[in-house]
This record gives sequence, structure tokens and C-alpha cells, in this order.
Amino acid sequence: MLARLFRIQNRTAIYDRAHRITATILIGLTGLAFAAVCHQLYKAKTEYLPDIRRRGKDRLETALTIRQNQAELIEQQHTQNKNKESNIKSNQDEEENGPSSSNEDVKFDYPDIKYEFLDNTADVQIHAWGDSLEESFEQVVMGMFGYMTDIEGIENRDMKQIDIRAEGDLQNLLYKFLSEWLEIYGTEDYFVARKIEIILFDRNELRIIARGYGETFDLSRHTQGTEVKAITYSNMQIHEEASTHDVYVIVDI
Repeated sequence: MLARLFRIQNRTAIYDRAHRITATILIGLTGLAFAAVCHQLYKAKTEYLPDIRRRGKDRLETALTIRQNQAELIEQQHTQNKNKESNIKSNQDEEENGPSSSNEDVKFDYPDIKYEFLDNTADVQIHAWGDSLEESFEQVVMGMFGYMTDIEGIENRDMKQIDIRAEGDLQNLLYKFLSEWLEIYGTEDYFVARKIEIILFDRNELRIIARGYGETFDLSRHTQGTEVKAITYSNMQIHEEASTHDVYVIVDI
């Protein structure tokens, strides 16, 4: 009986010891696992997290760069389309009315004055001359503007172009040439040309393409002369045979 009791007690002591050893092992393993988890968390905080943040920052910067490039591309396309529309409108205006643009940065020598005003009953006669008939035509238009204001005070701020045709003879061509510039003066904000430049002078087709360089008449800056009302055929003369190619035109004032 005692022997049996002794065996039971020994067996119980062994079980308790085994339980304590098992518990100690489990506690140790748990501690190791906890330490491993803490190590991984520390490594994530010190290594992985900064790398993740860096890669996230890089991706964000890349996305922002792509969006900025796309915005710049859209802006360039918008500017190109706007310039294209402006050029199309400018070309349409040139086809309808001839080119007109700012010429403030264009520098050139103004021609010498080769015209004069002659007394005539109630009207005025403009006498112009030049080294060629084309120059005489240019000068007579400048004389017309010069009678309305002192063209030496006119600045090169704008440009107008005309394209006219006539029938019959040079006198009709000269009449239409002057009348066209007078119409521009009356319909386009009192444009006054200081320089007239003939681009095309076709005697056979009786056609002239010319440009006028000047600006809008401003009473606060320009002297006021006598306004020309109309061009007349009265005593119109073209002396093509003379070396000075004299031209005489009477204008109604």
C-alpha cells in the first residue's frame, strides 16, 4: 500500500516537473516570438517604412511631373491653335482688305518730297514728279495727304495695302489710285500715309498694288490742313515723255 502511494507521489512529481519544463519552454518560445516580432517591427520602422515613403514620394513626384508635362502640352496646343486661328483670320482679312499691321519696329528712309501745290480756282492742283512714272504716282498720293496735314509729323505705325484696276488709260488708273487712298482715309479712321510704295505697276492690265505706311490722324498730335473731298479729271496731265515724269491732278477741297 505504501509502495503504491509512493509510486503515485513520484509520478505526480514527475508530471509537475514536466509541466513546469513545458511551461518554461512555452514562455521562452513566446518570448522569442515576441522578440522576433519586435525586431521585424523595428526593421520595418527603420528600413522598410522609409523605403516605402521614398518610393511613394518618387511615384508622387513622377505623377506630378507627368501632369505638369501634360498641362504644358495642352497649353502649347492651345497656343498653337490660337495662333493658327489668328493667322487664318489675318489671311482672310488680307484677302478681303489687304494686309494691315503694326510697323512701329520697321525702319526705313522716308522718300524725298517731290510734289508741290499750285494755285487753282476754288480747288488745288498737285504737281508731282519722280525718276519713274511709278514714283510720280507715289508722290502725288503723298501730296494729297500732305495737303491735309504735315506728313512729316506722321509716324510709321500702320500699313494699308490696295489692289486696284482701271479701264481705258493711265489717267483713269491715276484717278482710281488716288480715289482708293482717299476712300481709305475716309473709311478707316482717317488713315494718313507718309510713304507710298508701289509693289506692282502693270501698264498693260492697268493694275496697281501698293502699300501705304503711316497712322491714324490725331488732331492732338497732327496739324490740320485742308481736307480733300474728291479727285477730279479736270486738267489731269501725265507727261510720261519727260525725264521727271510730271503728273498734274486737281483735287476738290
